[in-house]
Amino acid sequence: MSRPRARAATPEHPRRGPRALLQDEIIRVAALCFSEMGYRATTLDTIAAKVGVSKVTLYKHVPSKEELLCRMFERTIQSFRAGLRQIVEQSLPADEKLQRIIRYQVTLLAAQLPLIRVFFSEEGSLPAAMARRVAREKREYDRAIEAVLREGIAEGRFRKLPPTLLVFGLLGMCNWLHKWYQPEGPLAPEEIAMVFVDLLGRGYLEQAPEPESVAIAKRLDAIDRRLATLERRLTPGAGSAARHGRRV
Repeated sequence: MSRPRARAATPEHPRRGPRALLQDEIIRVAALCFSEMGYRATTLDTIAAKVGVSKVTLYKHVPSKEELLCRMFERTIQSFRAGLRQIVEQSLPADEKLQRIIRYQVTLLAAQLPLIRVFFSEEGSLPAAMARRVAREKREYDRAIEAVLREGIAEGRFRKLPPTLLVFGLLGMCNWLHKWYQPEGPLAPEEIAMVFVDLLGRGYLEQAPEPESVAIAKRLDAIDRRLATLERRLTPGAGSAARHGRRV
């Protein structure tokens, strides 16, 4: 009996066979090499050896090291963009959107750490066209988050602070995670995200100081109470009436 022939690829059965899996493995290994040794110091021979294929086979999947770097940036951009769009398009209050954005930012960075490290450290190695696209995608990403902040300010949920500056601070705090996060560390990504959300939502002071106007109003109120007490004491018969339970 002859063996059954392999099923041809159809729209209902998209091709995600050995070739696609090998391409994923090449990108994964290359990201590790680039993040640990640097893009310029890494050779395709090194990547091929770590993947376990010949350089000829590697070239069939990736024509150049530069193309491999571009694919890493493309994959990272798609991950950031897809997750952010899913959050901002939901019908949610602005503060809830912002919390979800922070959580997504942190968990994505932690889950794809080698790719993220390459994304933030090797932009200068990209060809000009890809570098321009990455810069444009970053600006659009920032503007999408800024729109959420402006929405929250308009609704009275956020303080009236410069939205662009808030975006820089928020993303700087989250994105710097690629420099210090260790998967084997004491905190899980979800716990780190909770700390960031709490810090941004409440600030770092245990109790915020009162505005000067509020402090002055409290002092004046205390003076009024002391004057009222003094006036009662100086009013003839007030003390005696109070002791005998009579109204005055």
